[in-house]
Amino acid sequence: MLKQAPVAKRFLAFLIDWYLSTLIGSLPVIIIRSFQYKDLVISNSLEGLSVNKACMAGFLALITHFIYYCLIPYKSKGQTLGWRLFGLKLLTLDKTSVSLKTMTLRHMAFVVLLQGYLTSSNIYIITLIKIVFNLDIIAYCFYRVNYSKSYRTCLSVK
Repeated sequence: MLKQAPVAKRFLAFLIDWYLSTLIGSLPVIIIRSFQYKDLVISNSLEGLSVNKACMAGFLALITHFIYYCLIPYKSKGQTLGWRLFGLKLLTLDKTSVSLKTMTLRHMAFVVLLQGYLTSSNIYIITLIKIVFNLDIIAYCFYRVNYSKSYRTCLSVK
């Protein structure tokens, strides 16, 4: 009978996966930055790259995150490298392997978008939006939250 993995094991596996995926996901950005500056540049920031190179580096970085968090677990029956080290496996509620669609939704939608700045893939998405559309969505979100709070305060006073 299968049981839910202990939180400590899952957390340690998460840390290993977070580190490895950040390292691997940074490689396309580092390589493209190094080509642009004609020297080895150890920086995973899209800032300072031309729009085309930033888009290419960001897209390739997101593809590497997809491979690490979606394709590898799908092909290895629910295990990232961190999960494999701790003997963990991601399964559906009926204890079958998770589909690629579910794996993609789980990671790309929930993990990337909900973890915020915790994942480098989210940082790449936010930076690409800033570079391509000249829109700082973080500042916009803070503005909307602060405006909404002050608006609610004004309403509650009356």
